[in-house]
Amino acid sequence: MMCREVADLIEPIAAGELEPTPDVRGHFETCPSCALMLATARRLEAALVAHQPPPIPDRFVAAVLHRVRRERWRMERNVDLIFNVAIFVALLIVVGGVLALVDVSGVVSASSDAWVGLSAMGTQVARQIAPAINTYIAAAGLLLTALGMWWWAERIPYH
Repeated sequence: MMCREVADLIEPIAAGELEPTPDVRGHFETCPSCALMLATARRLEAALVAHQPPPIPDRFVAAVLHRVRRERWRMERNVDLIFNVAIFVALLIVVGGVLALVDVSGVVSASSDAWVGLSAMGTQVARQIAPAINTYIAAAGLLLTALGMWWWAERIPYH
């Protein structure tokens, strides 16, 4: 038996995970180098068994999991942002392509006619909702407060 064949067996034998065959045992008896490596590995195994690892702090696992979740959330948020920007750019390209295919002067005149109609309708709607404007202001304030609280709650790290 050769030293290189026995070298891979030294650690499992020293750990007690593998029982040496008679050939391997004979090699250790005749080769001082391999016998020294086996003795050193056995001393190292004994030292490792004698020393217990330090206890894990109570919040260590929770802190590591929290950090992994936070980093995953940040990564997903960045991917979502990039996706939304790409969709917006694609939409702009499609709209630009449609406008290029259509007669631009016709589109401009149609949009100006639509704007005039919307402004007239807006004036009429404004006259009708004027008495209830305080309700709308209060509702907008409530909505902004709720959105602000939601934004603030999302910024708080998990505990």
